[in-house]
Amino acid sequence: MSKLSHSYSSIKMYENCPKRYYHQRITKEVKDEGSAVTLYGERIHKSLEDRLSEARAELGREAERYEPLCKSIEMLAQGGVLTVEEEMTLNVDLEPTGWWAKDAWMRSKIDVLVRKGPKAVMFDWKTGKRRPDFDQLELFALQVFKHYPEVQEVKTTFVWLKEMKMDSETYTRDDEAALWSKLLSKVQRIEASAEHENWPAKPSGLCGWCPCKTFCEFAK
Repeated sequence: MSKLSHSYSSIKMYENCPKRYYHQRITKEVKDEGSAVTLYGERIHKSLEDRLSEARAELGREAERYEPLCKSIEMLAQGGVLTVEEEMTLNVDLEPTGWWAKDAWMRSKIDVLVRKGPKAVMFDWKTGKRRPDFDQLELFALQVFKHYPEVQEVKTTFVWLKEMKMDSETYTRDDEAALWSKLLSKVQRIEASAEHENWPAKPSGLCGWCPCKTFCEFAK
């Protein structure tokens, strides 16, 4: 059984820099404390979660401009099932398990999911610059397929809240094999690094924001 657990963000961290992954995810000697930008994003996510949950809380001043968006999602969900911040976890055998279960292997959190029989629509809130990475949506679609066997098609959408624009992609059951092959190849590279204790630095423009910059020889 794999000793590592994965998520879109952890896989992305490894791809950006294995050295950072090692210090942040393996030894845990550094921690990303976030920034004003990430804290803002967390507040917006929480506001939208509270608005679309069963609580139906009113949006605060920071998020009130998104009320029409929330209403459109509620209309879309009529006759179906709407969930927010849904935690989806798979074990190494690609079977659903608990978020904190000992066999948790791949974790994803879905901001908004609407299910209507064989079709599902999911939304992922983004408060930063518009830089779509469809690898994230592919993983989310795979999670939905594993957790909801009745779903045959998933329309996935990034919602860029600052610009009020969207990027969408639709996946079907026919796409599963290719998507799993792509994802598992990424995971295998991480686990090979762990097996061989090989975590090379990958200098880039991200170094200035890395929590390892106080000791990494590549930090400027």
